[in-house]
This record gives sequence, structure tokens and C-alpha cells, in this order.
Amino acid sequence: MANFSAVLFDLDGTILDSAPGVFHCFEHTFRMMRTPAPSRESMRPFLGPPLTDTFENHFGWTGEDLDRAVTIYRTEYFATGATTADLYPGVIDVVRAVRAAGIPVGLATSKSASGVAKVLSHFDLEDEFDVLGTASDDETRSAKADVVRYALGLLDEAGADISNVVLIGDRIHDIEGAEAHGLASILVGWGYGTDAERAKANASAATPAALRGLLGV
Repeated sequence: MANFSAVLFDLDGTILDSAPGVFHCFEHTFRMMRTPAPSRESMRPFLGPPLTDTFENHFGWTGEDLDRAVTIYRTEYFATGATTADLYPGVIDVVRAVRAAGIPVGLATSKSASGVAKVLSHFDLEDEFDVLGTASDDETRSAKADVVRYALGLLDEAGADISNVVLIGDRIHDIEGAEAHGLASILVGWGYGTDAERAKANASAATPAALRGLLGV
């Protein structure tokens, strides 16, 4: 797998190990909603999908309850959760190598635009990506397929060739988002996905070095 015209990267579980901060924010939300918190192991499936999907599908929250849960989570996330995270070693080096090879690079993440801005600022990564395909702050754009569509549009507007784009992620919804637009997908082995999820991607990479090989950089 090589000769891609552009590369899209997921953020959480692919570039950023955000699990500690995300778990904390979920636990805080459950306390405020007077709902027993699942174990952190049970919350691993919550890592990656849109926040509203998690609250609706796992807890049945809708309407005012859903709005309140999202507000509680995001308030705590911006206070402490966003920066309670670590960069996966070597992954930003892959991003830089792709751009150095003249290949446009963008994010395609279900994290909100304001959340992404906070994370990129904290880790001094604002200049590492050509476009930022994020979820919208009002959650009207949060599904992975919608985020990927948005990122592709931004790349196209920037003059990038989007004829052969690959999405790098770590979960099944990354694969589904890529497939919705006819993109190839590569799942990384250091994120939150399972072997079964990785088996459904076009390829998988156990290490950043292996990812560089797949990308031809």
C-alpha cells in the first residue's frame, strides 16, 4: 500500500492516547447524572465513537438528559480531560514524514472542533496538519462518515488530489467511515481496537515504523 494522494488520520487512539482523560470525564458525568459508572474496562468501547452515540446507545439518554450529559462531559473535558493524555511515541513523526514526501495530511476525528483545537494547542501540533476534519461543536456533524466527507471537502478546497486517500484509525467506525467514501483504511495496533476490528481493515500496522512502510514514506 503506497502512492496515496492524501492521508487522513484519526486522533484519539491513533495519534493521542486520550483514554485517561476520557475515562475521567465519563466518570464525572455519571456522578453528576446519578448513574453508576461502569468499570474502565467496560468503558473501552466508548473510546472513539461520537459522544451522543455512546450516551444514547449505552444509557438510553435522549432529549434534555442527553443535552445535560453532553454539557457536563464537555465542561469537564475542557477543564481537565483534554490535556490528561499523551501522544503515542513516533506517530507524529509519521505525520511529518508523509508531509515531507509532499502528501497532504488531514485529521478525520469525531472529536469536536473546539476539543481538537485545545488538544492541538496543548501539544503544539497546530501546524502539523493541512486540514482539520472534526466533528462540529453542535454535534450535527459527528458520525465518522460525515467527518470524513468534511475532511475530503477541505482537502479538495485546498487543491489536494483526493483520488486515492487512505484513512488511518484504530476502531471499526474508522473503517466504516472510510468505506462510505470508497477510501482505503489502515488500523493501528496501539489504539483501542481489537484484532477482530483490525482484520476488517485493508491493512494494519503494529508499530509506527510499520505504518511508514505501508504509506511508503
